Amino acid sequence: MKTVMNKQLYNFTQDKFQKYRQGGQIKNSALATKLYEEYNFGQLDINKQWLSFTLDNLLALSDEIQSALSLDIRQDPYPIKEDRLTTSEKFRNEKDNSYAVSKDFILINSLSELNVNQNCHEISPLTSLGMYIKADDIQSVEHTSIVLVENLAVMANLTSINLASLNNKISNTNCLSNNLDLTQALWLYRGDVKAQQTSNTSYQFFRRFKGKVPLVCFSDVDPKGIEIALTSDADYWLTIKNIDDLAMPLSGTEQEWYKQGASISFLQEQLSNIPSQKIDCWENIFLNLRTYRKTLKQEHILKHNVALVLIELT
Repeated sequence: MKTVMNKQLYNFTQDKFQKYRQGGQIKNSALATKLYEEYNFGQLDINKQWLSFTLDNLLALSDEIQSALSLDIRQDPYPIKEDRLTTSEKFRNEKDNSYAVSKDFILINSLSELNVNQNCHEISPLTSLGMYIKADDIQSVEHTSIVLVENLAVMANLTSINLASLNNKISNTNCLSNNLDLTQALWLYRGDVKAQQTSNTSYQFFRRFKGKVPLVCFSDVDPKGIEIALTSDADYWLTIKNIDDLAMPLSGTEQEWYKQGASISFLQEQLSNIPSQKIDCWENIFLNLRTYRKTLKQEHILKHNVALVLIELT
């Protein structure tokens, strides 16, 4: 085989092998066509509606898969992805069924030094995004908190965050006053993750320290940003102190609010489970977002020196 068969095609093929042990006929599909075209398996009828195959076809493809993957497709499950070094021990193509090299690593930064594993490490005096560290190498974190950051631009501009504004509590709310010194926090980039996906290495690292170190989420002021905060397992949300900042004069028309229907629906469902007399903090910000129909990104927050507050989530 030119490339290692992917998991979807492997499972499809395994299902057919188990159902048609002596050969047979299946309705044509994208996966069946792939078997025929890429693996010379079976024969399509003249109208390309059915794929027929014999016992010899089954045995030949089984041998090919055995040679490439060292698996018996009739009974062995598809192998779990491994790192490229592990894969390269057995296979010529180190990328086949390997996860990306970056998967094991997280991007972290600090305003002072890095304090992990009971040791203090200096960080670069030059402006940088931080340091890529293998997540499993960090066993303990000796920072006042871990801050999960939504946007990469924040990681290179930690000194631009208006942390001094955390000294005062929002009036008439139950939001948290500044009990955390975020100048001594460990800042963690969330990473580029797919919509609704919260299981990448950064999230796993973040949640690993739940109950050991205060967890803070710093995200955009938009429906998706609130959803990220609520689903991240953070203890606090770092967000804008004054809701009127949503109306700051910015050129251009609002686009993001109208692209976040799924997150809006998610938050409305959360609100429906909260007694109206208890609505406060993040709920109040979301209600104001619905009124303004405007969003504020972390880059706006930094550039305009927007005052911030910590909101308790748990």
